[in-house]
Amino acid sequence: MALARALVFNPQLVLMDEPLGALDKQLREHMQIELKELHSKLGLTFVYVTHDQSEALTMSDRVAVFNDGLIQQIDPVSTLYETPVNRFVASFVGDNTVLDAHLTSSERGAGGSCQVTLPGGVSLQGQDINGAPLNYPVQACIRPERALICPGSQPAPANSLSARVNDVIYYGDHLRMRCQVEQQAPATVKIALSSPNIPQAGDAIWLVLPPEHLRVYA
Repeated sequence: MALARALVFNPQLVLMDEPLGALDKQLREHMQIELKELHSKLGLTFVYVTHDQSEALTMSDRVAVFNDGLIQQIDPVSTLYETPVNRFVASFVGDNTVLDAHLTSSERGAGGSCQVTLPGGVSLQGQDINGAPLNYPVQACIRPERALICPGSQPAPANSLSARVNDVIYYGDHLRMRCQVEQQAPATVKIALSSPNIPQAGDAIWLVLPPEHLRVYA
């Protein structure tokens, strides 16, 4: 009813502040679809304020991430999720495996390929996002769905770390595996239910981090 009263004046912009926050999951998801269809039909600009990240990614053409009142990044949904511009956005939007390291080489600074070295001495290739100085402390981040795993009995693949499985958690439409990497916080990997070789707690594995998806932040 409140939305109908607002739309009757044919505004150029409609501000919605947590409009679905009090609804249960099924009704909220249904209303998300209704609002997207309404937005498409009316051709108006909707500014949708929410603290629910999945809702923000589902509902939006573009998302703005704020920190201390400043816009950190405003981009289409896929760009925001896949290519965060700084450490804050990378840690705030979605899940990430974060590895503490030092930058040991960089091809051309920000936007180029680089190499980082972890405390245990392992070197990894990734993407230099902020152009950190050499030997500077950095964080290498990768999304759980972009990391891969191989059995620990196989030879070490390129750009990989030795890890041990902590647990495998069933999420309904996928599995989440948490594994321990030496001198790092636990890493997370998203595994498809159809995966032929699902590891078990205690298994030794190789955690493979494709360089094009390993983003390095100063």
